[in-house]
Amino acid sequence: IIQRLNQALGTEQEFIQPVCTPEPYMERLPCPESILGLQGIELALQRLLEQLCNRLRKEGKGLRTASFRGYRTDNKTTGIQISTARPSNNADHLFRLFQLKLSAFEPGLGIELFLLEATTIEKNAPMQEGFWKESSGLQNYKIAELIDRISNKMGACSIYRYLPEEHYWPERSVRKTSSLHEMPSTGWISARPRPLQLLPIPESIEVTAPIPDYPPMLFRYKGKLHKITRADGPERIEQEWWIEEGQHRDYYVVEDEEGCRYWLFRSGHYNVNKTYQWFIHGFFA
Repeated sequence: IIQRLNQALGTEQEFIQPVCTPEPYMERLPCPESILGLQGIELALQRLLEQLCNRLRKEGKGLRTASFRGYRTDNKTTGIQISTARPSNNADHLFRLFQLKLSAFEPGLGIELFLLEATTIEKNAPMQEGFWKESSGLQNYKIAELIDRISNKMGACSIYRYLPEEHYWPERSVRKTSSLHEMPSTGWISARPRPLQLLPIPESIEVTAPIPDYPPMLFRYKGKLHKITRADGPERIEQEWWIEEGQHRDYYVVEDEEGCRYWLFRSGHYNVNKTYQWFIHGFFA
């Protein structure tokens, strides 16, 4: 307190430490003449990417999002953006991602300044390679680059993966994620078969089945009648009462005459009031 009072009164020297803002990851390329053609735009983009990626590699970082802008002679701006699944400082790969969107880059009357900015930066430590190791799973950079090309062409939410959740109720047992680094919090349930394609909402079907717990003999789905030749079940899954109230489900794995396999279930017990219902919930390969 005494020191701060002396500094306020001017009897003791106070050193000011300025806050240094980090230099943005940005590269500029002014043009002596206006650029109109696609070839000139690509050459400018390649040069800027090489400069930016060299800096990123020296600092052990990679970009996740980047924007490429052009300032036109008519005082207007045009630009495109890309994103990556994991940090990248590969200039060739990033150029291919931008190249997919260059058709939306409008030079107008000419571009006199190009600007490339990495808007999101993360650490990019090189992976440790091992002898006699054929693949590295989701950490393989080639998989990440393939996902980048598809997602930048078709949309950011076009590719995702599933992770298991700690729930027995099928709708809650999996969740979507677009991250390649996120690890599952639990293991997959492998004791009983599960369909590769699970409907987000079970669809009602008409079923002919002996009672009380025999598998169906026939079922009608979207107007088509399926005659069942093989079946396995029932597998009872109780409702998670701490989340939602409702009846249990008795699941059956069935196969029709065409060899197609389905995941059907009956909601509730058989009773004279026929409050139970049959649903289709998934399709096996």
